[in-house]
Amino acid sequence: MKVSVYSEKKAQDEKISWFKSGENIKYYANGIKKEPDYAWSKTYYSLTFTYTFEQDNDIVLFAYSVPYTYSNLRQDLHELEQDKERGVNIQRKTLCKTIQGEDLEYLTVTSRDNLESFNRRKGVVLTARVHPGETVGSWMMRGLMYFLTDPHNEEAKMLRENFVFKIIPMLNPDGVINGNYRCSLAGCDLNRRWKNPSKVIHPTIYYCKKLVKDTHQERGLLMFCDLHGHSRKQNVFMYGCNRRDDPSACRALPYMLSKLNPYFSFENSRFGVQKSKDATARIALFKELRVIPCIYTMESSFAGVDMSKDKGNHLTCDMLESLGRDLCRTLLIY
Repeated sequence: MKVSVYSEKKAQDEKISWFKSGENIKYYANGIKKEPDYAWSKTYYSLTFTYTFEQDNDIVLFAYSVPYTYSNLRQDLHELEQDKERGVNIQRKTLCKTIQGEDLEYLTVTSRDNLESFNRRKGVVLTARVHPGETVGSWMMRGLMYFLTDPHNEEAKMLRENFVFKIIPMLNPDGVINGNYRCSLAGCDLNRRWKNPSKVIHPTIYYCKKLVKDTHQERGLLMFCDLHGHSRKQNVFMYGCNRRDDPSACRALPYMLSKLNPYFSFENSRFGVQKSKDATARIALFKELRVIPCIYTMESSFAGVDMSKDKGNHLTCDMLESLGRDLCRTLLIY
């Protein structure tokens, strides 16, 4: 996996945004011991790489993954809302305030035509960035939002006519703004707080869980999916749950997605109800809602793919956006 690089001169002269570069990349245990409480890893690690600067007096930025900030999100939401054709099918609201006082924004996307069918439409809840450093989740979410609101795409139109989408594109804005990798401003891993979230300490999870349950009670929930990043595996894949009486119930939708998108691996996907994951969104919602099989964590590699014609290449932002689009398209088949 190479490093993400941004050169101001390349961007200005060659119109090149973030790109992958770096040589002699190494990640290794450096021998500096951790405190005993961190038993899962006894030492700290170091990352080293070599980069050759191509131009003088350039400003160059390095990142683990191509950034997607809270400001980027606000800009995208504003663009979608202000678009005269897209905005017709969007309702933008604030679900709650974060600990820092930021807006937790969400979109409701559905057709405003044929309102007679509105009450019969099933609900779909989609979230991302509960872990702030997993920017790949935001790029998938961006593709999803722009596809669902496309006024000229017939598949998107069919989805809007048949479903009500509740989209929370950034579940942990405090963590994103403050540069955290995994935790919230309170130092919590918010994806381990779904079993019993605090309204005060974990407001975004508390109100998101309420939104999921309210949607299910109001119209029936077809799918919940939380978009994440994965630092070890390649490709894009899902973690789902399992019904012993009907194992195919949780596996059908990911299998269909693997036939639509060349970067999604059904083989890398796993299905189970692990006790160690009891307080994650996937397990907590699966146990509490019971009748809903389509509750997933969708994981994108930070690296690349070992399948399709792009085997051996990094996942680009365009590739990630295609995953968000095809996740929605899969619902039409399902």
